[in-house]
Amino acid sequence: MRKIFLIFLLGLVCQAAKADHVIGGEMFYSFLSSSGGINTYNVTLKLFIRCDANDVQIDDDAFVSFYDAGTHAETRREKFLVGTVQEYTQVDVDPCIVNPPRVCYKIALYSGNVTLPANSAGYIGTYQRCCRRSGLRNIYSDGNDVGATYFTTIPGMNSGFATNRGPRFEAERGALVCANNRFKYNFEATDPDGDSLVYSFSTAYVGGSAGIPRPFPPGLPPSTVNYRPTFSADQPLGDKVTIDPHTGIISGIAPRSGLYIVTVSVDEYRGGTLIGVHRKEFQFTVESCVRQVTAAMPDKYADCDGYTINFSNTSTPGKEYLWDFGDNTPLFSTTDLSTFPHTYARQGTYQVKLVVDPSSSCGDSAFATVRVYPVLRPSFDLAGLCTTQPTQFTNTSTNDVGPITYLKWDFGESAIQRDTSNAETPAWQYTQPGTYTVQLFMRTQMGCERTISQTFDIYDKPPFNVTNDTAMCIADALQLRAESALAGTYAWTPMYNITGENTATPTVAPRRDTTYSVTFRDLTGCVNTKKVFIAVKDKLLVQARPDSTICTGDAITLTAAVDGPYAFTWTDLDSRQVVGSSNNITITPARTTPYEILVTLGSCFSRDSVTYKTVDLPRAYAGPDATICHGENISLEASGGAYYTWTPPSTLASPRSNRTIARPTDTTTYVVTVTDTLGCPKAVTDEVTINVVPPVPAFAGNDTIVIKGRPFQLHASGGTTYQWTPAEGLDNPQIPDPVTDINRAVTYYVKVYTPEGCMGEDEINIRFMEGPEIYVPTAFSPNGDGRNDVFRPLPVGITKMEYFRVYNRWGEQVFSTVEYLKGWDGRLKGAPAPVGTYVWVVGGINETGKMIEYKGTVTLVR
Repeated sequence: MRKIFLIFLLGLVCQAAKADHVIGGEMFYSFLSSSGGINTYNVTLKLFIRCDANDVQIDDDAFVSFYDAGTHAETRREKFLVGTVQEYTQVDVDPCIVNPPRVCYKIALYSGNVTLPANSAGYIGTYQRCCRRSGLRNIYSDGNDVGATYFTTIPGMNSGFATNRGPRFEAERGALVCANNRFKYNFEATDPDGDSLVYSFSTAYVGGSAGIPRPFPPGLPPSTVNYRPTFSADQPLGDKVTIDPHTGIISGIAPRSGLYIVTVSVDEYRGGTLIGVHRKEFQFTVESCVRQVTAAMPDKYADCDGYTINFSNTSTPGKEYLWDFGDNTPLFSTTDLSTFPHTYARQGTYQVKLVVDPSSSCGDSAFATVRVYPVLRPSFDLAGLCTTQPTQFTNTSTNDVGPITYLKWDFGESAIQRDTSNAETPAWQYTQPGTYTVQLFMRTQMGCERTISQTFDIYDKPPFNVTNDTAMCIADALQLRAESALAGTYAWTPMYNITGENTATPTVAPRRDTTYSVTFRDLTGCVNTKKVFIAVKDKLLVQARPDSTICTGDAITLTAAVDGPYAFTWTDLDSRQVVGSSNNITITPARTTPYEILVTLGSCFSRDSVTYKTVDLPRAYAGPDATICHGENISLEASGGAYYTWTPPSTLASPRSNRTIARPTDTTTYVVTVTDTLGCPKAVTDEVTINVVPPVPAFAGNDTIVIKGRPFQLHASGGTTYQWTPAEGLDNPQIPDPVTDINRAVTYYVKVYTPEGCMGEDEINIRFMEGPEIYVPTAFSPNGDGRNDVFRPLPVGITKMEYFRVYNRWGEQVFSTVEYLKGWDGRLKGAPAPVGTYVWVVGGINETGKMIEYKGTVTLVR
């Protein structure tokens, strides 16, 4: 599970910019001596610096000004030289964090003695430096122009503590804490005099600017930094992180990733009297980390809805989970990560502990507070939804155990920050209509907490609906209607042929076109007005489409032009059947048919008709499929209409004629589109496929040399029937592999036929030699003179070369081929091969089908 970890004391894994290498600091003092009304103090300025800062970025000196704490007049100015620059890389690294980043920061110490006249109010020593980091999450620093002021307050003579030695923070060890997890970090200070110390978070101060990064002289502490919303000086790490005032331990739930400025103040007391306040500022950086095991669940269950609590577990999956429900029931162990219930026997507040992977040294724990005080029933009512007056809210929640002690309303106006209230029955004035969601948070005396919400619409005019604009027959009356989900009153105008004008459903009988208005007033006084226009008809106008011709089987839409919102009835006049009751009826006539349209409006009506004549589609026919040999043509003939178009046209002689010659080079499907002149404009297609037999791959065999006096078998391929010529010497000239015993050089021709009758031809040249079955020279001279430049074997009786390879004396292959009568030109990798003896090997299939192999040597000379 991926988490976020917090690097305490300084953000230390990012790259430095020239102006933001100082990331924290403090200044403290120690009284040394007093003589003649002059006090001597040792003052130390400690600056925390990013580890990647270079020597140029670390100032050689620091100017510190001392101001009278009473008059604020500058009394003295000192330049302290940089002393030691210490680098810290130690950190309490959790061994269960996978690959934690390196934590590193430097501390530059500027220290020296300063003499100050004894006075009554004491002194304030200040140092200022710009700039802070950009993008700090808890303060505004986006312009990289926000500096810092570090200072110390030295008590005066009136305080009785002029010889004091102030407290200082010396725990410089960092720590890694995964974000959104609980953590604890000891931020304790020490006091050389043993005074009592009280800790708190406090504000940080600005100082310096990008234009004046080192103010001279440094001034008194100016204004404080501006904190971003949800953060403050008291909560620099959010509301889930606190500091113990007695121990200085910072603890809580770490915030999300980012950079945070934190200032801690320590109040120094002696005998109950406040001596002074010392501050230290530092930066937190949050980075990603991965823990081997993480325990995670909500930190509280406080809805008080019943005795059964549904616990959710979002810890590292695939582990053992050990639950202690805090009610003395046996510990519960499971490997199930899903939500499950636990029922408590009685009311009370319980502390629940979840241990993940308890047997591992990297196990983790999470804690939750459970409040069981049922039942809290949250609810609220609201009244008044108009912008003209406030909306009244009433808390109607009930609780069985203890009173509800805290309420907070959020009225849902995101543009307003103070749209909240803690009253029992608040009122809120919405000024803009819209949809709003109101939330009510409540807390009881026993710590039960619930939040409920309700979404509603605020209007400036009360919503209501009214009859749409309409038409009516002059002989009839019409009832109008208005309605609203709200209670209220209705008033209709004008007072022309209307009854029930103060109801939601008046009846009107106008004799001319009239617009009636209705005003609705809700119970809060909000008013809205709407209008209804009524067109009064003494006759109805209807006109069907002109008569038309259509293709048989086509769908048509019956529609008519009208001048009002009428009722429609379509009738098939041949069958007297009603076919539809709207102004758009889709039907498919089976034959030529007349249709009547009847429109009605109350007692008024009118008619018209239309006839659709059906015409059959053309009957396209492209002819039968056929097969031709490669290179042949074929005649195509289509029928069924008056006009024809063939595709694809590239291999057709006349693509716009019903007859055409096709010359396809491979199998092609031709589509013919047919139209006619009978009244149906729709084109009809048919197709014919011409299968083209590919060129016959006739093969008579490779030319060869055979041993004289020995029969030789031919091997042809590529078809199903064969015809050899001349027939001389052949035992059967009509088979693919006849045997010849001819003893002279001859060329045989073979015709090869496919099952479709397509024919291909090939030939083979046969020469005869006497002697061994293979002839290989013993030497060759690849010198380019055209004689004996290529080393090749002359196989006698070998019908198929399987391989021919040449090797040097180290066994490395220098040449290889399977091509008949191809040889080696004496070159190796593009360069002439060295002279010497080489080994060759040749293998192939002889005329009897037997595999034979020969080996030998050859000498390469130049």
